[in-house]
Amino acid sequence: MPDLKIQEAKLLFNKIRSNPKSYDLKTSTEGITGNDEKISFRIYRNGERSVFEVTIDGLTFTNSTGEWNNAMIMLENIIKKIDKETENIKVQQALDKLKQYLSEEN
Repeated sequence: MPDLKIQEAKLLFNKIRSNPKSYDLKTSTEGITGNDEKISFRIYRNGERSVFEVTIDGLTFTNSTGEWNNAMIMLENIIKKIDKETENIKVQQALDKLKQYLSEEN
């Protein structure tokens, strides 16, 4: 796999972090994955280090400089926040439906 330069990796990470909902972020035992219509990426642990992989046009570029431990924590927190927002929206929609149901005459 070709190397992903640290400058490019940091720019991409900042782009992902600034607009996380557009990358379909997921957490699994294999790390954190995400993608949009042009790229896919994965951040995962490999021993003591974390690795950032980016796939574009069928080529995978890798950066394992050790910068990515904190990045994983940041993305995990973002995913939790998005999940909580989604759950809150579902709860609010259910409450709205309940209020509407209760206001209907039988």
